[in-house]
Amino acid sequence: MPRIAYVDHSYHRTTRSTHFLRDILRRHGQEVQDFWDEAWQGGPSVEWASVRHHDVIIMFQSYCPLPGGEAFRLLHPNVVFIPMLDNFAISRGPVFNLTGFWAPFQGSKVLNFSSTLHGLTTSYGVASHWARFYQPAEPVAPSPPARGLHGFFWLRCEDQINWALLRQLIGGSRFDSFHLHLAGDPGAPEPRLPPAADMARHRITTSTWFEDRRELTALVERANVYFAPRLEEGIGQSFLEAMARGKCVVAPNQGTMNEYILHGVNGLLYEHHNPRPLDFSRVKRLGRCARDSVVAGHAQWLAAEDGIVDFILTPSERFYVGKYQHVFAAPAATNPSAPVLAAETLGSSLRALTGRYALLRATRPVWHPLLRLTRRVRRMIRGA
Repeated sequence: MPRIAYVDHSYHRTTRSTHFLRDILRRHGQEVQDFWDEAWQGGPSVEWASVRHHDVIIMFQSYCPLPGGEAFRLLHPNVVFIPMLDNFAISRGPVFNLTGFWAPFQGSKVLNFSSTLHGLTTSYGVASHWARFYQPAEPVAPSPPARGLHGFFWLRCEDQINWALLRQLIGGSRFDSFHLHLAGDPGAPEPRLPPAADMARHRITTSTWFEDRRELTALVERANVYFAPRLEEGIGQSFLEAMARGKCVVAPNQGTMNEYILHGVNGLLYEHHNPRPLDFSRVKRLGRCARDSVVAGHAQWLAAEDGIVDFILTPSERFYVGKYQHVFAAPAATNPSAPVLAAETLGSSLRALTGRYALLRATRPVWHPLLRLTRRVRRMIRGA
């Protein structure tokens, strides 16, 4: 059974937002060992030496510092990086040249939960697998408020989405109740309360962090309009949970929200740099469509599970041979239990050498039939 090292951002230890992938792997009988990266808060990174002897190394948002600046493909045959879209700050302007960022992952694999990131990854020649995450909807649809507008907003990033922005989106509409959950992300500015007039007009109530998440869920249940808390999301489990509960989600027209929400069909999108008043007259219908889209999406997510596991367990080189030219370390050098792909390794090495040496190009009619014979024999052995 392959041993999997799971390197993860330690903030996810609290949010548990990345546990779904661990659960999938363990459900498929894999042995998963957690390694938590504390570098974001001044603590230690996960050192390469502590994970390199595992059969598979998954790095979720965080990744190990590379010894000597080498590419991961030269150190291990099966490294999987999982980036988060919000780390690239696409909503804030043009993406700068990311060649340097993707260089260590050339020849390795990237698992994406954003179609935008999947396109970005493949544009840099890195093998990518994309799957759209959906959590399960409630078995029985929660009953939304019978009438009126009832809002919920988790004020996580005062410098991104705040009450001043929401006020422009609300415009002349009047909410019968509105709850603000004041619990900022690490490093975010202190949340600001709305003016007293707004507090009275929309009957605004507030809360801070809850020890029991069920208390927060109960507040969300009272709403029929859920305002997404950030300009961008890595996956966006908070707004997906609201959609699964039949809420009309109001979100910036940015990833990953616009990968799930179609404006006026199963939610409302807006341009954060030019906010305009939104039409809240159909929030009940939009909420029903949101839940329906999560139900359908979760079925697709379950169907994609085997493909995700296969992608993770398959050595990286399989995704490059015949497509991209990369130098790979011999798998036995870093992991004796990993399968050696003799024909593929030999073929990719010979193709790389023919680009450098005229003699090898001239002798191709001799060695190329031998290479084809090696592949044919290997297929016969597999089929036996």
